[in-house]
Amino acid sequence: MAWMRHQTSAYDSTPVARVKGARRELRRQIARQSERILVKYRSGDDVDFKVCPLYKALHAK
Repeated sequence: MAWMRHQTSAYDSTPVARVKGARRELRRQIARQSERILVKYRSGDDVDFKVCPLYKALHAK
C-alpha cells in the first residue's frame, strides 16, 4: 500500500508547509486518493487504463 501511494502520487516531491499537522493532512489526502483508485478495481468496474495512476505505475519502464 505504501508503495502504491508513493508511486501514484507526488508525495516525495510535494513541498509541505511547516505547520503542525500539514504533513499528516497530506498523507490523509493521498490515502483517500489511493482508496478511490482501489475501489474501482475491487468492485470490478471498468478501469480506464490510459488515466489510471496505478496502472501507469505498474507498467512504467
